[in-house]
Amino acid sequence: MIDDPAVVAVNEVNFEDEVLKSKVPVLIDVSTEWCGPCRVAAPVVVDLAKRHSGALKVVAIDGDASPNLTAQLGVRGFPTFLGVVDGRVVSRRAGFGGKAPLAALAEELVTTHSQGSTRAI
Repeated sequence: MIDDPAVVAVNEVNFEDEVLKSKVPVLIDVSTEWCGPCRVAAPVVVDLAKRHSGALKVVAIDGDASPNLTAQLGVRGFPTFLGVVDGRVVSRRAGFGGKAPLAALAEELVTTHSQGSTRAI
């Protein structure tokens, strides 16, 4: 799991408050400790959280510690990145394809929110 105050740790207990009720878009990183690509993605996730502070909330879910939440979100592999705007999943990316695609997802979430779109996938 990511151990940085810029990224909020989320589980079944605080998911609704931290994600579904968020006033800003949310980038969810669903990962595990044993996943190599998850460890590679972690510094990028932290960087995005710091870069978009105030405009985007970045949260991390430990897939092993929250299996019910992971299943509820339809996550089948790690890492998986979900974009949530106004309590609705609007984007989903499986795997870590590098910094650029993840940065593009973050920008898309911030732009989607600023335009008021809540198109769900």
